[in-house]
Amino acid sequence: MAVAIDRREGIGIGVAVIGHAALFALLSLAIMPKVDPLEIKPVPIEVSLTDEAGLVSEAPVIEKEAPAERLAEVPAPPEPDSPPPVPETQPEPIAKPDPTPPKAAPAPAPKPQPKAEAKKSNPAPAKAQPKTERRNATPTGRLTGIVDGLTDQASKGKATTPQAAQMGPEVRSSIFGLIRRQVKPHWRAPTGADVNLLATIVEVRLNRDGSLAGQPRVVNQTGTTASNRPQQELHKERALAAIRLAAPFEGLPEEYYDGWKAFRLSFDRRL
Repeated sequence: MAVAIDRREGIGIGVAVIGHAALFALLSLAIMPKVDPLEIKPVPIEVSLTDEAGLVSEAPVIEKEAPAERLAEVPAPPEPDSPPPVPETQPEPIAKPDPTPPKAAPAPAPKPQPKAEAKKSNPAPAKAQPKTERRNATPTGRLTGIVDGLTDQASKGKATTPQAAQMGPEVRSSIFGLIRRQVKPHWRAPTGADVNLLATIVEVRLNRDGSLAGQPRVVNQTGTTASNRPQQELHKERALAAIRLAAPFEGLPEEYYDGWKAFRLSFDRRL
């Protein structure tokens, strides 16, 4: 009976010890601060792997002695022990002034000028030329021949028409282009075989007013073949008719009359 009591006491004592231990553990957990595991960040450690390692001081070393002299890249020439001797120069002798100054030579007397030079210095007044009377020119409105007749002597000529001006290539092309434009509306080339090969050359003479100075005439015909033989005479007749219908020609400059008073015009498919 006593043994059973001992076991019950032992069991009770063990349960009490276990309970006290559990209560202590609970109280310890309640007292300790709570730490969030997410807030704990690992700190990286820098690691370097080297074959050789040693402790080297980077602090400047304080020297107690004075620094040595700094040498130049190119060595300087050695300094001479004593300066070179200065050559002695003898003083130049001082010239003594002459107590009696030289006398000045007398100036030569002026020579009298000859009579010829005196006449040249005072020339006689020139004789006045007689004035020539100029006739008043009537205004014509043109600049052609504006410098004609400007002379002190009277003209011996009896011509009343002004001299013709020289016609350059540009003026010549412009004048004959004007003539072709007035002839082209009256030119009707015949039709037929090889008619486009024909070219009839007509000689024309004009008066100053652009009218015909005579009947135009055919001087040559090129491009003739056996096929266009029936149209050759008709080609000539229509070329002469075109000149007669276009006359009198208008707009021709009168100052270039010598250049267009006689000319030859070719009638072909290009006119």
